[in-house]
Amino acid sequence: MIKLTPRLETLAALVDRSELTADIGTDHAYLPVYLIERGKAKRAIASDIAEGPLARAAETVRKHGMSGMISLRLGAGLEPLTPVDTADTIIIAGMGGETIAEILERSPENVSAAKLIITQPMSSVPEFRDYIYQSGYSDIREYLAVEGGKIYNIISMSPTRTVHAPLEPHERLAGRDLLERKPKNFDKYLKKLTNALEAKIIGLSRSAAPEAKAELKRTKAILSKLS
Repeated sequence: MIKLTPRLETLAALVDRSELTADIGTDHAYLPVYLIERGKAKRAIASDIAEGPLARAAETVRKHGMSGMISLRLGAGLEPLTPVDTADTIIIAGMGGETIAEILERSPENVSAAKLIITQPMSSVPEFRDYIYQSGYSDIREYLAVEGGKIYNIISMSPTRTVHAPLEPHERLAGRDLLERKPKNFDKYLKKLTNALEAKIIGLSRSAAPEAKAELKRTKAILSKLS
C-alpha cells in the first residue's frame, strides 16, 4: 500500500466516502491510489497539465492495478472533467494560490457540482483567502501540515455560497479559521508568522521612505493582533 508524506496525508484525511474524487495536478497519482486503497473514494480522476507527470501517474496506477478505477486526463485545471463526471470531491494541491483561484473561477459548473473542495496553495495564501471569502465559499476550514521543515496551508470548503464578514488584515495573513480553532501545528505556524513580521518591522524602521511609515504602522497593528 502507498505511504503518503505528511502533506498528502493531511489532504487524504479530509476525504470521506467519495464516489468520485478529482485530483488536479496529480503528478504521481499517489493520492488517488491511496484514497481508493483505504476505501475513502470509489473512483478517481487523476489529471495533470503536462505529459511527463501524467506518464508517472499512469505507471503508479498500473502498478497498483487500478486502471479500472482511476481515469487519467491530460489538461489544465478542471477542464479535463466532462459534464458527466460530477466529481463530489475536488483536490487542487501544490500550485500557487492565484492559480488555484483561476482554476476554480474558470470552471463554475464543475465547482458547483462538488460537495467538497480541498486546496493546498504553495504561495499567495492571503490572496487566496481573499478570493474564497469574497466569492462566498462556505464551511471554510484550514489545516497545517509540517513536512521537510516547511509548514503547508491546507484549506477545504464547500461551493455552497454564503456571506462572510470582510477579513481583517491579521485574519487575511494568518487565516480566520486557524486563529479560531488553533489546530495541530498552530503554535509553530504562528511563531513563523510573528518572526517574519518582527523582521519586517526592523527593516521598515530603518527606512526613510515616506511610504515606510504607513506600512510600519500597519505591520505593527497586525503583529499586535497576532500576539
